[in-house]
Amino acid sequence: MVKGVPHSITIDTICQHSSRCSGNSVFFAFKGTHTNGSLYITEAIQNGAVCIISEQRISKQLLGQAFSFTVENAHSVFARMCSAYYDHPQNHLTIIGVSGTDGKSTTCDYTYQLLKMQNIHAGVLTTVSIDDGQGKRESPFRQSTPEPDALFSFLHTCVKTGVTHVVLECTSHGLSKKFDRLAGISYDCAIVTKVTSEHLEFHHSLEEYIQAKLNLVRSLKKDGLFVTSTDNAKLTLFEDALALDSRSIILGRDVDMRIEFMGYQGVVVEILKKRFHLPLLLPSLATNALLSAYCVSDLLGIKVIDIISKIEQLQPVKGRMQLIENSLGLRIIIDFAHTADAYEGVFFFAKRTSEGGDIIAVFGSAGERDTAKRSKMGKIANRYSQVVILTEEDPRGEGNQTIFNDLKHEMTNPRCKVLEIEDRKAAIEKALHIAQSGDTLLFLGKGHEKSIERGEETIPWDEIEAVKKAVEVQQGIRI
Repeated sequence: MVKGVPHSITIDTICQHSSRCSGNSVFFAFKGTHTNGSLYITEAIQNGAVCIISEQRISKQLLGQAFSFTVENAHSVFARMCSAYYDHPQNHLTIIGVSGTDGKSTTCDYTYQLLKMQNIHAGVLTTVSIDDGQGKRESPFRQSTPEPDALFSFLHTCVKTGVTHVVLECTSHGLSKKFDRLAGISYDCAIVTKVTSEHLEFHHSLEEYIQAKLNLVRSLKKDGLFVTSTDNAKLTLFEDALALDSRSIILGRDVDMRIEFMGYQGVVVEILKKRFHLPLLLPSLATNALLSAYCVSDLLGIKVIDIISKIEQLQPVKGRMQLIENSLGLRIIIDFAHTADAYEGVFFFAKRTSEGGDIIAVFGSAGERDTAKRSKMGKIANRYSQVVILTEEDPRGEGNQTIFNDLKHEMTNPRCKVLEIEDRKAAIEKALHIAQSGDTLLFLGKGHEKSIERGEETIPWDEIEAVKKAVEVQQGIRI
């Protein structure tokens, strides 16, 4: 029930899209980047909305018989109302929040897998996958942290299906006070991977971005656990943001560990006076798995060494350092890397394992998003590669050429050939056509995603299938 609305009116739906309103809906008229929800109030009322909530006053003439409320932060109110609509499902669950610039989805998935290994009925919601108690499947949401109506519906289903522990990927957008999609949720454990820089097109400054990330540990429950590592360059800020009644485990400081790089054989981790061989290609993946292990150990009251021993059984996450088998003598890797820090890790791995072969990299950068990272990404790729093929990622309305120019801005290595092929399928085919046995091919930026946003269009896309098909063609040609 919405305060101020007569008790005779029952609220059936809460909407932020006027087209989805029906009888007895509450419509949130958000002021967006490209449009303003107040322009759609008439449509919302025509479709059955009985209450309008906005940050702007609405004229009685426009409202007619509908009620209205003016609030300071409509997004926060939206999240909290969605939570109430679904009977605050988060209060019936153990919630694990995972954030960071890179590695969020992977760390979520590792945590989920480790919980399942302990026979915990766990749920998960990430960029890649979702499990609301009805089985793990691909996430239907393009946003890593979906809008509150979808998020709290998911949590409600988790409660209904008997899930006890839920792992949530918490993005800076979702944690920000501007969007506040996670408002009303407190966490039993907060895992933070590395925090560098991303999404400055939205946050406007690194400080604002970091403040959004800090909201995760600020939302820990009493005696909640914060887990991170000394790889987190912003560690001090997170510790300063912790409440006195929260706890922390910092890998690399509170727990001594050493990770030995083994190339395609994985890594060897020395921790707690024991050695573990893990099938994870990057040291950062091993660190993320250890963060997950300490979280699960604490929540379940199980010796951490017993959880760490299970890491050897972890399954890879789709589109994350995914190897594509082939008979061409090529090392082919698909990864979601789309920041400078992630590029450094992937390209360093490729260089260390290249054994004299060339590195051919295919990538772009998201249009109408953080532009500050582009030249740094291009510089790293240019330094390590013999061939760079710039292509579309999600050009949106910005177009590819501006993005390519930004990516090339600091490319100064004369030994690296730079090509521009806007069509991603053609770029993949070109990379495989020029590659020779022993070369390493990196296809970066799309990973698990199912579409490419070109202008006003959304084009279906499957990077893994596209690469596999191109491999099959080359294998047929070279027989």
